[in-house]
Amino acid sequence: MKFLLIVQDLKISGTSEGIVSRSFLYRLREAYPEAKISVLYFTNTQSEDQLKLLPVDAMEVIRVRRSPLKIIKTINHLYWRIFKVPLNEKYILHQYRRHLKKIDCEKYDHIFIRSAGNNFETILASKDRPLLRKAIVNFHDPYPQFWDPGTDLSLSGLELNRLKRMWEVVQQAKTCITPSQSLSEDMEFLYGSNKRFYTLPHQFTPTVFESFPEKKNTESRKKMVITYQGAVQTGRNLEILLDAYLELLNRKSSFRETTQFLLRITGPYSAEITKKYQHYPNLIFLEQMAFVESLQEMKYQTDILIILENCRECSNILPGKVPVIASLNKPFLCLSPIKSELRRLLYEPAFVACCDDRGEIMQKLEHLIASVSLEKKFKEDPFRGYFNEKNFNNRLKAILKDGNSF
Repeated sequence: MKFLLIVQDLKISGTSEGIVSRSFLYRLREAYPEAKISVLYFTNTQSEDQLKLLPVDAMEVIRVRRSPLKIIKTINHLYWRIFKVPLNEKYILHQYRRHLKKIDCEKYDHIFIRSAGNNFETILASKDRPLLRKAIVNFHDPYPQFWDPGTDLSLSGLELNRLKRMWEVVQQAKTCITPSQSLSEDMEFLYGSNKRFYTLPHQFTPTVFESFPEKKNTESRKKMVITYQGAVQTGRNLEILLDAYLELLNRKSSFRETTQFLLRITGPYSAEITKKYQHYPNLIFLEQMAFVESLQEMKYQTDILIILENCRECSNILPGKVPVIASLNKPFLCLSPIKSELRRLLYEPAFVACCDDRGEIMQKLEHLIASVSLEKKFKEDPFRGYFNEKNFNNRLKAILKDGNSF
């Protein structure tokens, strides 16, 4: 069997998509050890991605320009008003399309197309190309962005234009997949597709990352460590969590001496939050670090991990860090809306709190701190095997056959 993977992010640090795409390649190789796997990797950076760690037979790296030329930017507004097509996006997609048209799709049995970010360039650039007949198109997030519950975008002619172009891709593709059952259902409805959107959950394996010597903490730590590492962006309610933690410290004075909250945050609101809370001694703000180092910190220096979902009416995505945290077998607290993909997956109620209910967050946090202090053992897998190899292989087999249901 011959596979071609068209990908946009294989970075070893800084992005969730890089982590899950690398892990997907490893799982694909495990499922089909005798297959020939080729990768076409579009990137716009000069980063060292340690591609030799990936279990593939062929790797072609293409560097593309994702910023339009100055003259394109200048005439874009006029072009949009006349033709109702954004020239900026048309130019950028051309950078991808001219390489995709060279692909001889007859050489492959299956073609996976994975994108990254909000613009889905690799997917949109495949429109009207013969390779779509064999393509399994992965929606990592809702598209267009207006339909993302975490966005503040308004519905515009530009978003409707994007919807129309992606609708054509969906109609032409062999199969579409997402990492979330909720997202699959929403995208299937949005695109009015007669084709089913399958669900293939994100994966994580440390094998495709450079291994660091294990740094087990041989000295007993004086304080229990709660950790959040990740972006602070629209929809993620970190402040209510910090406020709940600080109120808990006021109510339980012993927690001041026995706990601390470590934060490594990035994103558009990170500086504002750091400035607001940096004077509280139990809140420790640190710089971001490489993924393999942060993984070590979460594994050996952390007692309770934090996951922030989009705190709107619903959250239909599966955050890329979830399979990473699931692999650590540690207690965690997930702040979720009432309707969310993670609530659907979790069966340990102690690990989830309503993202806008400060009282519940404080109660769940206190319970986790007390449980860790007493060395209480939680159920080994709160996701009931959702991220294990067997579930992945069964779902992948059904997707390749394009038939079975779950």
